[in-house]
Amino acid sequence: MVRTKKFLLLLIINYTLCAILCGCTSTYPGDKIRESIVKICKQEYKSDVLVETTGRTMVIYLPLSNLMDFSFALTKEASEKINDVIFSAARVALSTDARINFYCVIAHDIKMPELQIIIIKSVEDVKRLFANDISRGEYMKRMLIDLRWSPQAKKEQVVKEVFSRMNLDPKWQDQVMTDFFKSEPTSLGDIGYWDNKFYIKDITVPEFLAEQIANRVKLEFREGKILKETFLLKSARGVYILRKGKHLFRFDIFAERSTYGTAGTIEDSDKIFETVLSIAAHVIHGYHFKDYDGVEVFDQKEGRSIEVNPEELEAFRTKKLRLNEIGV
Repeated sequence: MVRTKKFLLLLIINYTLCAILCGCTSTYPGDKIRESIVKICKQEYKSDVLVETTGRTMVIYLPLSNLMDFSFALTKEASEKINDVIFSAARVALSTDARINFYCVIAHDIKMPELQIIIIKSVEDVKRLFANDISRGEYMKRMLIDLRWSPQAKKEQVVKEVFSRMNLDPKWQDQVMTDFFKSEPTSLGDIGYWDNKFYIKDITVPEFLAEQIANRVKLEFREGKILKETFLLKSARGVYILRKGKHLFRFDIFAERSTYGTAGTIEDSDKIFETVLSIAAHVIHGYHFKDYDGVEVFDQKEGRSIEVNPEELEAFRTKKLRLNEIGV
């Protein structure tokens, strides 16, 4: 999995840089962006894609015949085709009069459509990379890349098993499925393509940041020397929510001591808080995002949580405030 993502990331950066060089003028009219991407992919790369837009988000679906190899790594051919599509999307997104904030590529293997790769990129991040406003390393961390089972496929499988046990008349099954279970996505994790239908949403900046921060937390626990040797991260989930009139970034973290038989401690919990708050502060500051009232981190293992307001988070980022001074 890691090898697949690193290989894909390197290709994405190279193609994106080329795409930016092509994106200097408004070449593609806003009402023609879907047709433009389809045409570019077909004529220049011999790839058949479907394109949909919603709000300021553009989504491209790419069916492939050999997405993964026997070791579940992305094949070279699939990597090239995915990056051809990313290149095409970047060309159009950076050269259109339409206001596109995010573009997303969904790729799956036609022999196993339940398995999908979802790539989400911010157009502004691409522009900032080209302007040398962010480094390549930072740019890589700002992309969302997820290899996962289609949430729609999983939901449909469970529901059909229930239908089977209920002996529901087949003529009613599709109607019930459509009315109650084929709902539009409410989160980035629900985005996908299944059964000839797009499941997409207009991506917002705060939900993109929440997902990105959670991904960076996973990366830090996997690659950070101290965290990797100390903890086994079971899950990290980030959301942007409205609660009691407050807009919050909330992060639920489940991490255990990696050494068998050792119990968690308050110090372990504090280390989790410090890690998540440091990453959240870096990302939120880097995007100059202001529309939030606080960041909450919940340590599921210990049942402890901490909430910081924007002023505290900035002071923590600049090392003017320590963890034990928050809320004092």
